[in-house]
Amino acid sequence: MIGVGEIVLDPDFAQAFTVLRTTGNFVKGKWVAEEPREFPMEGTITMASAKELQKVPEGDRVAGSMSFYTTERLYITNASGSVRRRDGSGVISDKIFWKDEEYKLISVENQSDYGFYHAIGVRTKGD
Repeated sequence: MIGVGEIVLDPDFAQAFTVLRTTGNFVKGKWVAEEPREFPMEGTITMASAKELQKVPEGDRVAGSMSFYTTERLYITNASGSVRRRDGSGVISDKIFWKDEEYKLISVENQSDYGFYHAIGVRTKGD
């Protein structure tokens, strides 16, 4: 398979951004979040296309949607309220801070067989 991860991180395209990740566990049936942690990441960032936005729920199609291509995994919350990981813990949707804006991830495609992950985020503040 062709790995495009090198293109995602190519200095001609890649930009730095910050990911805010909140993990936690269910304790007696209630979600208990741990302290969120921030970490730097790099990837290619573009405006989300109309075709990409067709993949997200109708209510999430708002102005300010961006596509994030990374070589590191990103997470979104599933219908049960969190993403279950192998260790039994959960993750709620990652947030990305880029160019003084905050984006909540609403869609993540695992394309790791090709060397990347593709996420769509919507701006959470502003117009």
